Amino acid sequence: APIDRTRGLRRDALLALALALPLLLGSHLTLVGIEWAMPAWLQWLLATPVQFWCARRFYFAAAKAVRAGTGNMDLLVSLGTLAAYGLSLYLWLEGGVTHETHGTSHLYFEAAAVVIALVLLGKWLEARAKHQTPEAIRLLAALRPTTANVLRDGHVVEVSVEDLRLGDIVVVRGGDRVPVDGL
Repeated sequence: APIDRTRGLRRDALLALALALPLLLGSHLTLVGIEWAMPAWLQWLLATPVQFWCARRFYFAAAKAVRAGTGNMDLLVSLGTLAAYGLSLYLWLEGGVTHETHGTSHLYFEAAAVVIALVLLGKWLEARAKHQTPEAIRLLAALRPTTANVLRDGHVVEVSVEDLRLGDIVVVRGGDRVPVDGL
């Protein structure tokens, strides 16, 4: 199940990024001296799949949180991006408030899509790291020595770590790995 969740997150995050990047670039071309505004219909076309397909997991988790009487990040992402998307849709359909320099509507489709894309990317990276953690722990455990050198009756004897007793004096030579914790 974790692998499928990671794959689904990856797919949704990459799709959201692919659709959000043109919105982001289109809304910031003035920074490089290009006076062009992306048409509202194109912004809507790019943002809608991000808002209602890629972000669906946020809505399900937000609904669970509301039913439980709690709040979480998914609820915040849902409310914030739906507000930006809804306001943009309203302004576009009503003719909107015009921007002083471009003569186009103030639309926030880009903000909603970028927030969703970045949060999905973060969730995917977190899920991937969690998925890789057990393997890392297994590799660390494999490094743990299975035997220890113990001083018994004036001689150093090699014994299994499981056979160590309270009070044993463990001898660790240069380059050896420390087989147990202790004083």
